[in-house]
Amino acid sequence: MGLLASMSTAYRLRNKGGQPVAVAQGQVLPKAFQKLVDGDQFISLSGQLSRNRPFGVNDGFISAFATAMTKNDSLACLQLDRNELGDAAALALAAALHYNHSIRSLDLDFNKIGDVGMSGIADALTVNSTLHHLEMHNNCVGRHGAQQLSAALQVNGCLNTLSLHGNPVGNDGAIAIAHALTVNRTLRILSLHSCCLDSSSAIELGWALETNTGTALYELSLGENLIGDAGAVALAQMLKSNSKLKVLHLECNHIGDAGALQFAKAIEVNSTLRELNLQSNGISQQALKHFAQALMKNGALTRLSITTNVHKNTPLDEEFEDLRHHLKFRKAFKGVEEGNTRLDLADLKFGDSGAIKIAELVERSDTLLCLNLKQCEIGDEGAASLAKALKTHASLLEVSLAGNHIGDAGAKQLIEALEHNETISYIDLVGNPLSSKMRQELLSIVSSRALRNVVAPKTADEHSDAGACEFSNLVEEFSNLVELELFDSDKSGQGNDSDGM
Repeated sequence: MGLLASMSTAYRLRNKGGQPVAVAQGQVLPKAFQKLVDGDQFISLSGQLSRNRPFGVNDGFISAFATAMTKNDSLACLQLDRNELGDAAALALAAALHYNHSIRSLDLDFNKIGDVGMSGIADALTVNSTLHHLEMHNNCVGRHGAQQLSAALQVNGCLNTLSLHGNPVGNDGAIAIAHALTVNRTLRILSLHSCCLDSSSAIELGWALETNTGTALYELSLGENLIGDAGAVALAQMLKSNSKLKVLHLECNHIGDAGALQFAKAIEVNSTLRELNLQSNGISQQALKHFAQALMKNGALTRLSITTNVHKNTPLDEEFEDLRHHLKFRKAFKGVEEGNTRLDLADLKFGDSGAIKIAELVERSDTLLCLNLKQCEIGDEGAASLAKALKTHASLLEVSLAGNHIGDAGAKQLIEALEHNETISYIDLVGNPLSSKMRQELLSIVSSRALRNVVAPKTADEHSDAGACEFSNLVEEFSNLVELELFDSDKSGQGNDSDGM
């Protein structure tokens, strides 16, 4: 009997009412079976319960399909999400995983699989050595299923992505998984988002990731739980020594200022975390200042998402102003390193120390065309460093150093650079404290070359204060590099008052 014929015997098509539908010999079987026979590597049966079909992807269908999988060596990815599959289907798939050596990814999101089905899959994972990716998002897996999964993770050396997002695993289930993480060295992504967890789960997870130096986990999602400050403190302590975790999601977890303060301290010393999500917690404006200070010392974090409660039109404190400048500086640097042709850092008060770093960046870049350093409080020392970089730079066309504190000594260095550089066609030194003699020297450079050089006294406009920035402007400055979401306290239902600490 051929494979298709055996499938026909094993699986009887049923209509929407669950009644059998006769299958005549030679009748076309579901395309999924045909794809399996044809050796397709990817089969998607996502959400196939349809009113327009005489059959659906139900437990009976999966039983027959799983039987066919045991004889298949080509299927690599199977999507079965949104089909209302139950434990029977999960057990059939688990039986297939004992024998199938090709499948790498199994998506069972949004079904009705409970502890029985999860236990069957967990048992299969103790012997299966090929499944890398398991999605169980929004099923009915509870404590017992998670405990069985924990036992499997302690011996499985293949699975690297596991999502239990939206399952009621509870603290007992999460603590069991944490126990597995003390020895597991292959799992890289774990989601326990919205799994009915409190601080006890977070404490155990933090301890596991702190003690297991061989862990491979780099992304942990614990959003929409109730870990609170106690759980946050444990996870922050873990970040001080963990060198693998890169992404940590903790949104909607009732974390207040005490927990936020510990995360800020951890960020000061952690050099590997790239993303930290603390949105929709109870973090105040006052506590946010600790992150402003921490990020001055951290060179690794690329996205920080925080929701805090502030009133609109609140002036930006000095710490936030410094943070805004620092982050814009980092964002611009990253852009040039990735090939951007324009470096615009106007109005950032980084002074000579920042100008020295910019000079080093200019020397490394071979794509930069425009450099805007207007009103950056650059003095003669910074100008000298920039002049050295400009002297041999082959691509830069325009330079603006207007409104700085460059005197004759710095300007002289820039003149010498212009004498060697043949590509710069525009240099702006408006508003610098230059002597009349130095201005004449600059004008002579203009007359000898096609430079559009503007030299003029400082004007009131050039020295006007930009004024206090609103928090809404801060959000825009942080996009792509570091994100701060700062909502009006009148519209937010969570968190402490803006002046709480």
